[in-house]
Amino acid sequence: MAKAAWICGVSFCVCVFVIPPAAAQDAAAQIKAAQYALGMIRGPQRIDAINTIEYWGTGHAQQTPAMVTYHVSLSYLTPAMRVDVKRSNPDVRQIQVVNGSFAWNESVPGAGFIPGTTAMPAPGTVKDRLLQLWSTPHGALKAAERAGSNAKVRNENGATVITFPLAGALSGTTMNVTLNSKNQVEKVETRAGDNVTETTYSDYKDLGEIQSDVLFPSHIVQRQGGVSVLDLTISKTDTNNPYVVFAVPENVEKGRENE
Repeated sequence: MAKAAWICGVSFCVCVFVIPPAAAQDAAAQIKAAQYALGMIRGPQRIDAINTIEYWGTGHAQQTPAMVTYHVSLSYLTPAMRVDVKRSNPDVRQIQVVNGSFAWNESVPGAGFIPGTTAMPAPGTVKDRLLQLWSTPHGALKAAERAGSNAKVRNENGATVITFPLAGALSGTTMNVTLNSKNQVEKVETRAGDNVTETTYSDYKDLGEIQSDVLFPSHIVQRQGGVSVLDLTISKTDTNNPYVVFAVPENVEKGRENE
């Protein structure tokens, strides 16, 4: 939208119009269209009202034949994410958490605040876990919007691609978001040097027990360096801003293991 700056004197008035570059306008419009397509724009103010999400699924991870169950809780406001993975044969449970600049592994959700539980600091995983958060369909569009004029849109083999640099802890990483013909996020690719992660999303549905018209992919496939590391079928979501907590245990803040 054009912005007008007025300079008025006694006998004259000068009007200067500052018009954003066309590419920036195109990217902003495309991001907004994609947010509408996923049901992110809500309420009479027509704003992005998706702050927290939970989703559940099953599939395979890390090229192992064993079935895994996934339960992910996330907050785009914090930002924070908990990935609770259970593997069978043998039975193994891994709970990975990130909250801002802190990352840790839990023996049970909320570990570190429950007697007899363990919260293990994992500071070296902060960037990877934040990248997973912002690589979700809704997260990628939020990140694109925050990139402002740094977000560019192009057509690649008939598909719309939004490209932009990530900031903060993820500075140095470029994200490419590919949209399908319905303006839904079809693929998110992140590049940081030689490290390339590609996550594809398909078959969008409202999977909530309480229908909200917020769409989420029912199939997620992730590849790193061209190798499949995750293949999930999503069975349920809660996109109605569920109450999720990611309190940082004291020992994680101090960077030491449970004593």
